[in-house]
Amino acid sequence: MIDIHCHLLPAVDDGPETVEQAVEMAKRAASEGVTAIVVTPHAFHPQFETDELNVQNAVAKLQDVLRHEGITLDLYAGQEIRVFGELVEALEQGQALSLAGSRYVLVEFPSDSVPAYAEQLFFGLQTEGYTPVIAHPERNKEFATNPKRLMDFVSSGALSQITTGSLTGEFGQNVQDLAFTFLRNGLSHLIASDAHSTGRRTFYWDDAKDAITKELGADKWDTYVGNAEAVMKDEFVFIDPPILPIKNWRGKWKK
Repeated sequence: MIDIHCHLLPAVDDGPETVEQAVEMAKRAASEGVTAIVVTPHAFHPQFETDELNVQNAVAKLQDVLRHEGITLDLYAGQEIRVFGELVEALEQGQALSLAGSRYVLVEFPSDSVPAYAEQLFFGLQTEGYTPVIAHPERNKEFATNPKRLMDFVSSGALSQITTGSLTGEFGQNVQDLAFTFLRNGLSHLIASDAHSTGRRTFYWDDAKDAITKELGADKWDTYVGNAEAVMKDEFVFIDPPILPIKNWRGKWKK
């Protein structure tokens, strides 16, 4: 199983503070069946100074530590990129990284909004051969109130990624309901941990698998596992046409 979104580098952003903590995270991931992680520190985020970070070198050093510790986990370099107008140029110049060197680019929006220029930016990304992957849309207020905005992105070729902790209720009932709504209606296509620690922001892979299997069936779980593998291998992710979610008379998302 492959985790395409994880904050594993020590002393970089809001992930683990020490190498020892990163090792404990890696042990936890491996114990839950993860065999590879795309390490995705924050990039171009106003709260974190990561401009000078050489992600590939940092990932290679951590990989050496894990091998020394006997942890069977393959690490790949990537970034969780806060959306900004010059993203295409940054990718082309090597200042921003896609996921494991693939066509897939993990993009984060502010938690309360989606910038008006995002559609044009995504068009530019796709014109250059990239596929945007929207990180944790279930935790974005604008998508929560206007899922058609997410549907428009997906209809135009973007993907989106749900967080394991959202599926297990770690971010509350509303986020959990929305996460399953997006999956059920083909608005989200990938599952990842977005793990930051071995505490509350941990992997939750076992619990997420149980939740998805119960709600959507084992076949859907297998699909999400296969989609993550396709991303890491830079293969095409096949998706069904998205459906706009609607609410019932009680204001709850219809299943």
